[in-house]
Amino acid sequence: MIEANAELQARAQSLAASRRFGEAEQLYRQLLTQTHVIDFEYDEWLKGIAQCYRAMNRPRQAGYVYLYLHDFPRATESFAPPAPAALGARVKELEARRAQGEPAKRLFLEAAQAYAEGQRHVLSAVAFAQAEAPHEERRAWERVLRDPRLRGHAYEEALVHFNLGLAAGKDGDRDAASRHLIQSQLLLEEVADEFETRGERERAFDCYAILLKLGKDSGSYENLAEGYINCIRVLKEDNLKFYVLQYYEDFLRISLEREEFHAAATVCREAADYARRAGLIYDRGYMKRAAEIWWRAAEKTERDGGPVEITENAYLAAIDAFNSVGDFFSVRESYKRLALLALGEKKQKRYLDVVARYAEVWQEAIDAAPFPDYLRQQHAYPEIWYLDLIEWELDGDHEEVCASIVGDVRYADMIRRRALTVLLHHLDAGPESGSELDPHALAQIAQGMGELQAYAALRPLERLYGHPHPEVRRGVMRALRHLYFKRTFLMIHRGLRDEAEVVRQAALEAMSALHFPHAFDPLTRIFRENEDPRVKEVALESLGRIASLEAGEFLVEVLRYEVEPLRDVARRLLAQFDNPDVLPILKKHLELESGPARQALDSIVRALGVRAPMV
Repeated sequence: MIEANAELQARAQSLAASRRFGEAEQLYRQLLTQTHVIDFEYDEWLKGIAQCYRAMNRPRQAGYVYLYLHDFPRATESFAPPAPAALGARVKELEARRAQGEPAKRLFLEAAQAYAEGQRHVLSAVAFAQAEAPHEERRAWERVLRDPRLRGHAYEEALVHFNLGLAAGKDGDRDAASRHLIQSQLLLEEVADEFETRGERERAFDCYAILLKLGKDSGSYENLAEGYINCIRVLKEDNLKFYVLQYYEDFLRISLEREEFHAAATVCREAADYARRAGLIYDRGYMKRAAEIWWRAAEKTERDGGPVEITENAYLAAIDAFNSVGDFFSVRESYKRLALLALGEKKQKRYLDVVARYAEVWQEAIDAAPFPDYLRQQHAYPEIWYLDLIEWELDGDHEEVCASIVGDVRYADMIRRRALTVLLHHLDAGPESGSELDPHALAQIAQGMGELQAYAALRPLERLYGHPHPEVRRGVMRALRHLYFKRTFLMIHRGLRDEAEVVRQAALEAMSALHFPHAFDPLTRIFRENEDPRVKEVALESLGRIASLEAGEFLVEVLRYEVEPLRDVARRLLAQFDNPDVLPILKKHLELESGPARQALDSIVRALGVRAPMV
């Protein structure tokens, strides 16, 4: 392969030297399909094809190549008018990210002004924020708020109020900041409820994550607590066990930093209960931490001169937690502390009597595994208050979305290269001359968007799915097999009900490839809501490949209550289920089952029992 690439590159260079640039470009395009090669080799091909594009007077293609290479002077030259102003702005933005200090601010300002010229006011506002120009940022967000396209989009409107409130605060206008942030909070709470009602928990989660950001920026512990509690609840419903504990850890850390000890101890207790129910080993560790935090709560109340009854209750809560992990030495210490409180002679004597009962107790090592440090990390929350508004502003324009990816080194090189390929396919189809893209070209672009394997590809695919030609919609469905996101299933739902058989078949094939933990919820919904036996079978096959305990439970439910051939599919999937923890669940169902599924459950339990590892 290396020799073949070298030969192809040599031929392309020879053709370019002979001024046969069109033929050289075709050879370079063949090389660029190999997105897995090392940077140096790939960059050499890009430099070669860029020279061809310049010689062929195809400046936009050359500009995108230079954008990938971060050759900013040549990219700027390529995107000179009549190219859209937003392309020049993007060059300035990427250049600013690589600069520091005042040069970076100056470049961000230039980018913001160019975005505004190109009517990209969200991108302009974000660039003004990065330039630390709050007054200009505020004006940009006000222009977004006046955009008539925002009407009827409550979620996006909430985000604009949120950003406008933050900008007004930085601009020194506290009244306006408070007004916009309150409006944002009201809208977010309302929209989150609507998302949850529609079963779009991942979008509700985004609303709660923004409330977290609001709580952090405003210093409001109540908003923080509401955000964390709801984020944790949504994560629990999606059975993302370790994410649940990570959010508990984050909530706990912030609560301790703010000396909200009663809340922190309660968080530890809830985390312990959850860990125990989820079959994780950290429940005792959390209970021990809860007890120790109750001590800190009691000490703070004493230090602040609070009611002695609150101090007493905190020590009693600590005793309960210490008892649950068998730390009787700390139980005795807690009673000692209680006996010193001004609770009256009767109570003091009672507590001293209890201390005497624990006289022979010595401090021993307690088996209470803590949540590991390598998982206890602060969450770097994605800036969805920017990202979702940028998605709204670009409105699924696949060229602009790929242009935003191609130079952004936060994406993997392979994704950036594939985005460049989509851009070159797009320009091959003739949009520079204003021509309409034909359905075959759009179908190819759709599949290229899927190969990005990036969340940013979803909105362009949603837009392309609205095309009247079934070839384009089939291309969208084929693209979805690469996109492992819950949101992907919104289009799968539509594809399964498409009027064209080729689209429905492509949707089925895509669904068969989508088996990942977050897919459990949408797959079960498709199974329950769709009457087509083929759809039910494919959904069931994907559920079986998830191999989570929830998927195992669902397969048992199908085995017990559905009809053939679905029962046979569930029987087969359970017999080869790749999670030994499902065996106790199956045994429990076998004990309860007295109907026709008993024989099948018995044979499955026997088969899995043979496969189970010896302890």
